[in-house]
Amino acid sequence: MAILYFMPIKSFLAIIYTTVLTISALHMPQPLLPLLSNVFRSEMDVISLIMSATFIPLTFIPIVSGVILNFLSPKRMILFAALAHSIIVFGISITDQLQLAIFLRFLEGFMISMILTSNTTYISLKAKKEKIQFYMSYYIAFTTIGGLLGRVIGSVLATFFGWQACFQVMAVSLLLVIPIVYFFLDDIVSPKQLSNKLPLKELIEIVFEKTNKKIYLSVFCLFFIFTAITNFLPFRIKSLYAESTELTIGFIYSGYITGIAISFIAIKIIKLLGDERKTLLLGLSCYAFFLVMFIIPNLLLIFIVMFGFCSGMFLVHSVSSGYLNKLTTTQKSLVNGAYISIYYSGGVLGSYLPGIIYKNFGWEFFIVCLLIMLFVSIYSSFKLSK
Repeated sequence: MAILYFMPIKSFLAIIYTTVLTISALHMPQPLLPLLSNVFRSEMDVISLIMSATFIPLTFIPIVSGVILNFLSPKRMILFAALAHSIIVFGISITDQLQLAIFLRFLEGFMISMILTSNTTYISLKAKKEKIQFYMSYYIAFTTIGGLLGRVIGSVLATFFGWQACFQVMAVSLLLVIPIVYFFLDDIVSPKQLSNKLPLKELIEIVFEKTNKKIYLSVFCLFFIFTAITNFLPFRIKSLYAESTELTIGFIYSGYITGIAISFIAIKIIKLLGDERKTLLLGLSCYAFFLVMFIIPNLLLIFIVMFGFCSGMFLVHSVSSGYLNKLTTTQKSLVNGAYISIYYSGGVLGSYLPGIIYKNFGWEFFIVCLLIMLFVSIYSSFKLSK
C-alpha cells in the first residue's frame, strides 16, 4: 500500500476516522428533513435551517482556525473539538424545540470546521509536496464516504429506532476520536511565518491571488449546487411518492459510491488528461449533464442520476483541493482555511435560498437557477492558466 511509504499509516488512519465521523455528523440530518419537518411541525424552508445553521460557522471559523494553527498543533485542536462535538450532538438528541436544535447545530458547525481545518493542515505539514495531491485525493474520498455513511446509516437508524437514536449513536462514535487522535497523531505545529502583515491582510491576498480566486469561486458554486440538490431532493421525492420512507430517501444517496471511486482515481484521471484544468472541466461538464437530468420526475432515474452527479462533483472537489495545496508553499493553514470557508459558504446559501425558489416557483425553475450557477463555475475553471 503506497501510503506506507509517505506518511505513517497510523497517522493517516487517525485522520481518516476523524474525517469520516465528522462529515457523517454534518450530513446525517439531510435525509431526515421531511421527518424532522413533521416532528417539529415546520415548513420546508424553515427545517432546512437544521443544515444551514451548521454550515454558517464553516464559512469563517476555518480562517480563524488557520491563524490559530500557526501556534497550536492540529492534534490539540482536534482533541478539544471532538469532545465538544460529541456533547453537542448528544444534546440535539434530547431536545424537543426546533430553535434549540438549530442553535446546537450552529455550535456543532464550529467544532466541525476546527476539525476539518486541522486535518487538512496536518496532511499538508506531514506529506511531501509531490505527494500532497495524492493524500488530498484520498482525504476527499473519505469525506465522501463520511457523507454517504452519515446519510444512509442515519436513515436506517431513524426508520427502525427513531431520529434521536441517530444523534446518540453519533455522539458515542465521536468520543472514540479522542483516544485514536491522542495516540496516533504527532504533535506538530505549522512553521512560523516571518511576516509583518496582519492575518486578515494575508488572507485577502491569498483569496484574491490570480489562480486561487478562480478555484475558490468554482468550488463555491460547486457546493452551492450540491447542497441545494441533496438538501431538497428528499422533499422532491416525497412530492413524487408520498409513501417514500426515510430508508428509501437515504438510499438515494448511494450515488456517493461513485464519488468515492472517482476521488481515489483522481490522480490517474489528471495524468490521463494531462493537467488539472482539463480534469476540472471534465468533472464540471459531467456535473452539468446530470444536473439537467434531475428535472425528469422518475424515482429510479433520480437514483441512477445521483451516481453521475456525485462523480462530477467529487472529481472537481478532490482535484481543486489537491491542486491548491500543491501550488501553495507558505501559509498552508490559511489557504486550507480559506478553501473550507468558501466551500461551505456555498453550502450555507445552497441549503436555504434554493428552497425558497423551489417552494414558490417549482422544481424545474429550481434546476434552471442551479444550472446558471454551474456555468459560473465552468467559466472560472476555464480561465485557469493552461
